[in-house]
Amino acid sequence: MEAGKMTQLTVIRESDIGYILNDGENKVNEILLHYNDCGDKKPNIGENLSVFLYFDHKKRIAATLYKPKVTVFDCDWVEVVEVMNFGVFVDIGIRKDILLSGDDLPLNQNLWPHKGDLLYGYLLNDNDKGLLFQLGERDEFLEIKQDAPKDIYGKKITVRVIKTGKIGLNVISEEGYLGFIHHTKYKEEPHLGEIIEARVIYVKDNGEINLSLIPQKEIAIKDDTEVILEYLNTHLGNMPLGDASSPEEIKSLLGISKSAFKRAIGKLMKEKKITQNKEKKITSLIK
Repeated sequence: MEAGKMTQLTVIRESDIGYILNDGENKVNEILLHYNDCGDKKPNIGENLSVFLYFDHKKRIAATLYKPKVTVFDCDWVEVVEVMNFGVFVDIGIRKDILLSGDDLPLNQNLWPHKGDLLYGYLLNDNDKGLLFQLGERDEFLEIKQDAPKDIYGKKITVRVIKTGKIGLNVISEEGYLGFIHHTKYKEEPHLGEIIEARVIYVKDNGEINLSLIPQKEIAIKDDTEVILEYLNTHLGNMPLGDASSPEEIKSLLGISKSAFKRAIGKLMKEKKITQNKEKKITSLIK
């Protein structure tokens, strides 16, 4: 029997502090279900119970009838309830809060999550340290990801920071859109778990988005040129658009107006970064 998992156990007797359970096979391996872990239920001797196993304050495996929000198999959002100098504790829905170690948090403690922030992740069973909370990686977020529509370009949306790094921030929106904010797109770095409002500056073909925290008036045309360059850099240096393309074609592919497109194209051509074919229907990077 391992901590961090839900399992089926049988009540074999009652003690002065709770109920003694086992799996019906290994009678030596008995687990305590404390009265405080029963909630409103009063188990009966011989009854089969669905319990969650965790480590108590003496690092013994104990059982609870409270259903956890996360297990070693299941991810979900949990709330930060306490911040210490060695990590933060999160509420997973049982009586005992679980530690997210400082080893798994940003080096800069100013970027650590605050009390009340939500984090997405799962449990890790470390026999030496007990149960630990682990932040979800990209694969875990792909399970809850929703594809962003093209018409979200230019709009402001609410996102939560799910990862910080030297290059930038990974975020997820309320709708489940996965996004990235490059470090050049903010002046002050938000902390892990923080909710921020950001502007969508690019919608990728895979439904993910790039965002900015810099006011639009400061970088309007710069954003449009970056949208074009990012498309070219991710499509072998060619784009099936040019000055002769229709507003509908431009809007469909890049999510920007034709006038904004022509201003950005003109700036990039002046900087000798791109060129167009004779028909002005294809734009290419200058190598």
